[in-house]
Amino acid sequence: MLRETGEAAGVFQVWSLDTGFAVAEWGFVLGPAFWGTGVFAEGARLTIDFVFRTIGAYRLEARSAAANVRGNAALRKLGAAEEGLLRRCFVCEGQRLDHIMWSLLAEEWRR
Repeated sequence: MLRETGEAAGVFQVWSLDTGFAVAEWGFVLGPAFWGTGVFAEGARLTIDFVFRTIGAYRLEARSAAANVRGNAALRKLGAAEEGLLRRCFVCEGQRLDHIMWSLLAEEWRR
């Protein structure tokens, strides 16, 4: 929620990929009205800090549609490493889309 208005700008979610939350995956969506406002960067940093500092994960993964130029650029700007292409792994509106696998490691984030 935006502090000024209480309006929901989007969602960040995190889920465990193994026991103990050592490896987690996150997903996010931001309403188009909030693109380019800095809301994503602030929410992403808070989420990543929470995952590494509070939960204690050492690896955070994300997937983004290969065609999602804005989302991939945002992950790159946060310092995520592009690990590979997941070919036709996701169905959206009846089409199978390629995803890019991204990761952040706790020791890299702390630097």
